[in-house]
Amino acid sequence: MKLREFSKTIWFTLIVVTCYALAMAFLESAVVVYLRALFKISVEWQSVSPDSNNTLMAVPFFAFLQPHYLFTILPDSRVLGVEFFREVATIVMLVAVGWLSGRTARQKFAFFLYIFGIWDIFYYVFLYLIIGWPTSLKTLDVLFLIPVPWVAPVFVPVGISVLMILSALILLNPQNIFQKTKRIFLERS
Repeated sequence: MKLREFSKTIWFTLIVVTCYALAMAFLESAVVVYLRALFKISVEWQSVSPDSNNTLMAVPFFAFLQPHYLFTILPDSRVLGVEFFREVATIVMLVAVGWLSGRTARQKFAFFLYIFGIWDIFYYVFLYLIIGWPTSLKTLDVLFLIPVPWVAPVFVPVGISVLMILSALILLNPQNIFQKTKRIFLERS
């Protein structure tokens, strides 16, 4: 199969969006490393679970926190505002690349799930490689700030990300993808 034909396959698109997701994961990890250094944020806060006064809703391994809880971690309200909009920008980028990658609504959604899953897993991988955090999959993390802070052990977002990747691959119908790729290859041979 020539590169031109291969570049029209979903396999090629998966390679490209994987590269994007990995680059984005590294960038997000770097931002966290810089924030921790600039604001002298230690990793010790993860060992302190939020109490019921700081929790809006909790289920096993997951909690939504009162917005004011983040001031115990990052006291500068301007930086918290920037962080909030950085997260909005992250979601916009993930949606945009997913949208541009797929042809149908199903593919667009599948690529969004796939990119999100790869990005989220490798965000933790890169943090671990750069600063040795998280120390385990049980380490507590602030996952998102939108609309309020979400807190869970790292295994929760990693597990959800694995499910997102598998769901995306099912939605993309890999058997059909293989058959189309094979047909393109055989027609050009």
